[in-house]
Amino acid sequence: MGIESYELGEPFMESGPSVFYRGQNAILGNEVMIRRLRIDPTREANVRETFFREQRLSATLRHPHVQRPIEVFEADGALWSVHEWEVGRLTTEIVADEGPFPLAEAARLGAQLADALGHMHGEGYVHGKVAPRFVILSERGEAQLINLVKAADLAADVWPLRPVVLGLSPFTAPEEFHGAKPTPESDLYGLAGTIFYWLTGRYPRGGADEDEALARAREGAPLEDLVALRPDVSTGLVERLTAALEVDPAERHGSVDAIGSLLVEIHQRHAAEIPSGFQTGAKLHPHGCCEGIEILGRHGAGAFGVVLRARDPVDGAILAIKALKPEHREDQNAQERFLREARALQQIDHTNVVGIRGVGEENGTPYAVMEFIDGPDLATVLLREGTLPPRRVAQIGAGIARGLAAIHTEGIIHRDLKPHNVLMAADDRPVIADFGVARQDNVTRLTMTGQLAGTPLYMAPEQFAGAEPTASVDLYALGTILFELLTGSVPFTGEDTLSTITAISTMAPPTLDPDVPEALRRTVVDLLAKRPMGRPATAEAVADVLDAVAAGATEEVQG
Repeated sequence: MGIESYELGEPFMESGPSVFYRGQNAILGNEVMIRRLRIDPTREANVRETFFREQRLSATLRHPHVQRPIEVFEADGALWSVHEWEVGRLTTEIVADEGPFPLAEAARLGAQLADALGHMHGEGYVHGKVAPRFVILSERGEAQLINLVKAADLAADVWPLRPVVLGLSPFTAPEEFHGAKPTPESDLYGLAGTIFYWLTGRYPRGGADEDEALARAREGAPLEDLVALRPDVSTGLVERLTAALEVDPAERHGSVDAIGSLLVEIHQRHAAEIPSGFQTGAKLHPHGCCEGIEILGRHGAGAFGVVLRARDPVDGAILAIKALKPEHREDQNAQERFLREARALQQIDHTNVVGIRGVGEENGTPYAVMEFIDGPDLATVLLREGTLPPRRVAQIGAGIARGLAAIHTEGIIHRDLKPHNVLMAADDRPVIADFGVARQDNVTRLTMTGQLAGTPLYMAPEQFAGAEPTASVDLYALGTILFELLTGSVPFTGEDTLSTITAISTMAPPTLDPDVPEALRRTVVDLLAKRPMGRPATAEAVADVLDAVAAGATEEVQG
């Protein structure tokens, strides 16, 4: 067979001398992907030899996550390879366009990549170029490992390699920069670096661009702080990736199989939180908004709900889907709490409160379609940056207070306001989210006697005494948040829950630094008053004071 056996469509991607086409087998009618490699006349024999060597190796690796050829041939002054139709996007492009992967998605794809590399190592081959730009995410959501040129040359005992084949990058194992031949431990380094990049959008050893990152990798610069960049990553995975990214290969512990096993466990644990009908690629049809919303993957989870990223098919906008976790589907109280949150949010249209577009039900699981806030929560900001300057604290606090004023106007009390439930939009705008234990006026209380509705560190003293909560409990929580942003710690804590409750109920808050503007210090103290009557009357009044503090600080700096 040859090129005459295929109907060539329009090209959909170019990569160096290669052009990729969508095609069709003229006899069988099945869709295929066709690659055309232009031959450089100055090194014609070498190009031909390298191309066919790579394709032969690819054909021997019968693994679902390694791209394999169906046919190869030479025609019209070019080299051609035909593959099963498997169009996708390079993972570097996805991270650049959409940001770092959710943990569950990085774990799923990382496990597939690790399995492919483990298969190669078992067959006696080393990939040698493991990096995000050589992993494609297919339309089916599967990882495909590409570019086996280096592996083919190494398998043919070609050494040293030509620079273009050697392909040093920020994900190359450090020993290769010093002339060492790649080994399975080198692939382990590349795998860990690739997962690091998927999780953070950053090169493992830092760098503002690829050139700077390459220089830092070459000199063995320290690793970026994965814990600070992704607090949701487990200690076990952090330790495993850190060990695999050791500069000295003798100190590099683990294997691609070991990392793959851990990633499978992580993905399975997260997948268990996703209800039936909400898997990646599924389409939802909620009431009151867009039809056919496509789920892109898991984003996060709370006590009752799991949050998924989704795409509006009409305008391509990224949305958030919050669905009740499977273990709570038969819990009537949990169902009511979830629906109450959705109804509460539907009543509010405010820049500092997460907006809801619609609600629906899929396979007995209720869900809400919300705006997607492309930013970290306030707890992550605090972890990454430490204490914040007073002016910024006042600005953020004012936004939170305005959001509280909006929900209080609708008769809603949040009851679980804390940094984890405040999302930070790209313009440093705080957005209140997670109304899972919110309460509305004239709504029967669902909390069981003896259970705490909220997070103790941010709860007002009267909540522990069983008093009916008022809007003032949200103001107390705001005071705790402001104190934490200014000092790095909450005002009251103890060795256990009981001692923490005692401290909140009886102790005076620590004194704030005198460098904090007096009006801000006074506001925090007032918000942390033990009795509701000692706190400001409304969230709107607090917002006015904090706005004035922020404006005053700005004038002082400019003056």
